[in-house]
Amino acid sequence: MKEVNYKSQNSKFKSQILILLNFAFFILICAFCIVREADAHKVNIYAYAEDGMIHSESYFVDGTKCKNSLIEVFDEKQGTRLLEGKTDDNGKFSFKIPKVASLKLVLHASMGHQNEYTLGEDEVREAMGGRQRPGESKETAKSSSQPAKISVKTGKEGLVSKEAASVGRGMSESEVEAVMERVIDRKLKPVMGILVKLREDSEKPGLTEIIGGIGYIVGLMGIAMYLKSRRKAIGTRHEAKGER
Repeated sequence: MKEVNYKSQNSKFKSQILILLNFAFFILICAFCIVREADAHKVNIYAYAEDGMIHSESYFVDGTKCKNSLIEVFDEKQGTRLLEGKTDDNGKFSFKIPKVASLKLVLHASMGHQNEYTLGEDEVREAMGGRQRPGESKETAKSSSQPAKISVKTGKEGLVSKEAASVGRGMSESEVEAVMERVIDRKLKPVMGILVKLREDSEKPGLTEIIGGIGYIVGLMGIAMYLKSRRKAIGTRHEAKGER
C-alpha cells in the first residue's frame, strides 16, 4: 500500500516540476519579447551649450534618429516651460538660450517614449559669455566676459588667432597657458557631461536584468521543491522497507 503511495507521490512531484518548468519557459519567452520591444524604442537625448545656443540631438538606441519629435525646454528650478520645438530629420534641435538658468530638455518621441537632459546653470552662463552671476559686480562680470585674441606662432603657416576669456598685452607664458586651459575646459565640459550620463545609464539595472533575476528565483524554487520531494520519497521508501 505504501509502495503505491510512494509511486503516487513521485508522479505528483514530476507533474509539479513539469508545470514549474513550463511556467518558467513561458516567462522567459515573454521577457525576451518585452525586452526586444522595449530596447528597440528606448530614446536618448543629449545637449550642449555653445555661443549663446543650445544644441541637442535625439535618437533611439538602435541608432534611428528621432524625427519630428517634440522637445520642451523648462527652467529646472522654477519648473516653468520656456519654449518648445521639434527635431529635424537628423534628430537635431537648436535654439537660442532663453535665460541664464539650469535648463531641462524633455524629449517626447513616438509611441509615448520620453527622456530628458539637463544643462547646468554654469554651463549655460559660460555659453552666454559669462554673464553676471547673482551677487557679482558688473565690473567683474564685464571683465571676465570680454573676449580677446591670442596669436600663436605656427612656423610656415604664420599666425593663428584663438579666442580666450581675457588676455591683455604683455602676459606671461604661464598666464597664456592658464587662459588656454580655461578655454579647452569650457569646450570639453559638454562632452564630459555626456560621457557621465552614458555611464550612469549603463549602470542602471535594465528590464533584462530584472527578468533574469525573476528567472533565477523561479529556478531556486524548483530546486527547493525537488530536494523537498526527494526527502519525502526517501522517507516513504524506508518506511515501506521497514514494514516488510
